Amino acid sequence: MDKQSHRSPHAPSSLTLSGLRIFESVARLSSFSRAAEELGVSQPYVSTQIQELERKLSVALFRRVGRRVYLTEPGILLTSHARELLQRIATVESEIADLRSVIVGRLDLATVVIAAEHVLTHTLGQFRVRYPEIALNLQVYNSKEVEQAVEEGSYELGITLSHRPPDNLKVEKFGTDELVVVVSKRHRLAGEAAIKPDMLSSEPLIVREATSGTRLFVESKFSEIGVPLKYNLELNNNQVIKTLVEANLGVAILSWRTVQAEVETGRLSALKVRGVLLERPLALVFRKKHTLSPPARAFRSVLLASLYDKNQE
Repeated sequence: MDKQSHRSPHAPSSLTLSGLRIFESVARLSSFSRAAEELGVSQPYVSTQIQELERKLSVALFRRVGRRVYLTEPGILLTSHARELLQRIATVESEIADLRSVIVGRLDLATVVIAAEHVLTHTLGQFRVRYPEIALNLQVYNSKEVEQAVEEGSYELGITLSHRPPDNLKVEKFGTDELVVVVSKRHRLAGEAAIKPDMLSSEPLIVREATSGTRLFVESKFSEIGVPLKYNLELNNNQVIKTLVEANLGVAILSWRTVQAEVETGRLSALKVRGVLLERPLALVFRKKHTLSPPARAFRSVLLASLYDKNQE
């Protein structure tokens, strides 16, 4: 990985957390001495920090009148942002402090099979190490069943690949999943990098069950461009579908994560569809107006952190 990929997406800032806290205190109290007393530092230190902040921003933040100070226009602007940022930081610190404490209880998590097999392995390992006292109930369903289970309250959290989740669920996207056309190495299309959408009209497709998120997504995409699909066989198991495709008994459209190993070992061939973006969001879902339990908040935190760590590798 080159050096460019390791660069921070955020530009260097002239602001520091300590500088913002000092500035906010002076602005609120209209006094350098009272701010120094509140913060437990010397008045010269406060004055030096404000001067340094003004130098870095190339603006005057205060007008000094005797012992009192008044905000300038740039100072007023910075005040509103500083208070919002400091409040957010306080919230983050509080949430992290909560997660440091021993959390016990039970977490009911429903997930699609692709996430269970290819995304959650690292997350579950980290979660078990950090929160051994939490009992985890993990069940695998298709996307529609996951969403229904979370809506009904049978499961507190769900991981889904649905591109149209119900309105009463809060959705936090944390990744994408790409679908590809897979064919046998003996199929006439094997070796092609990409095909036109209408080429699939004459192919016997092996598909998932009618409530499968993958099938609903594919049907929606091809319906949008007016290309009919012909179903040859319906199954509810990706492994069996791959076996049948390998035997050249049909063609399938599956997640790249599901077929990557077979493609790399030469058992299957994967093709893209020209002009059709077969990408769908991978998302964490839970009920709106529902306050997540400590086990659920802990899992969400570990999930997002572990995915960030993997992206940095």
